[in-house]
Amino acid sequence: MTIAGGEPAGGDRMHAPTSVDEIGTEWVSSILGARVSSVSVQRIGAGEGFMGQLARVTPDTGPSVIVKMPTADPGGLMIGQMMRVWEREHRFYTEIAPRLEGVRVPRCLHSQAEPWILVLEDLAPATPGDQVAGPTIGQARTAIDTAATLHGAWFDHPDLPSLDWIPDLGDPMSASLGTMFPIGWPTFLARYADVLPERVLRWCEAFVPTLDQWIADHRDWPCTLSHGDFRLDNMFFRPDGSMTLIDWQLSMRVPGSTDLVYFLGTNLPRAMRLAEENDLIGRYCNGLRAHGVPSPWSDADFVTGSYAEGCLFYCTSFAASILTLDTANERGAALMDSLVRRAFAAADDLDAGGYLGL
Repeated sequence: MTIAGGEPAGGDRMHAPTSVDEIGTEWVSSILGARVSSVSVQRIGAGEGFMGQLARVTPDTGPSVIVKMPTADPGGLMIGQMMRVWEREHRFYTEIAPRLEGVRVPRCLHSQAEPWILVLEDLAPATPGDQVAGPTIGQARTAIDTAATLHGAWFDHPDLPSLDWIPDLGDPMSASLGTMFPIGWPTFLARYADVLPERVLRWCEAFVPTLDQWIADHRDWPCTLSHGDFRLDNMFFRPDGSMTLIDWQLSMRVPGSTDLVYFLGTNLPRAMRLAEENDLIGRYCNGLRAHGVPSPWSDADFVTGSYAEGCLFYCTSFAASILTLDTANERGAALMDSLVRRAFAAADDLDAGGYLGL
């Protein structure tokens, strides 16, 4: 879609667009601080687990930018508002991103609230990872190094308690998993029961009644800043091996291994995970120690146990949330399948039920 001249569909900063179709020349001009005569607008991000509208906007005067705004789907909008995902990302870019060291994030050109809208640098020609295909070993190591840098720098940071807009383990969405699980479980079983390890399915059923206590047992652990959706589709890689981490809508204040669990347990194909996970966990622990994280939080045995338990937590989470996940297109369905199958395989291989005494 190309828009040229005339009245913009979206207006100025006070009348920002609420859909990709409303992005217009006047609004883009006001954001970029230069007169734009025409813009090309390309929708992107379909099937990548993204809860919103995303577009690459190319003005006639210069390089393209990425415009991000809430979904137009009423159901997705309601869930996003409940989870405060747009507020989280807005405040991340305005309050935390300027303080990050050692972790690359897109440069934020504009962020505003009500309506929520974010304008970021276009990372091209960097290319995103592919969670369905899985990473190269180089990509996996870079991701692990990034997680260790992020978690190490923010481990038990004195400013974390004041960032109360970032949810912690007591967040209502986490606490609701036990209620949501029996609602989603029949649908989940109908789709996946024949292809998942039987004992892990039974572990999920046994784990759910203990979820509240399991979460409570971790409430006094030191926390760090977690990305919350640490997966390949949110990582852009350059030929020099560097990585930029996007999509901070699910950032949380939680124990440090959360991102590690999600990455290893749902991004790595099973053969690669079995071959590389011990080395990657060791790499992560070394990175934590380099940032001064003490034992046991940076010990491999401790992290491996947290990894096993966390994989089973994600298994139950996927079952609880299956009714809210968008699998409307082929890529979205493949993404969901990869999340589920890998998490269940990891829980099985790690004997997660044994760690939890189930």
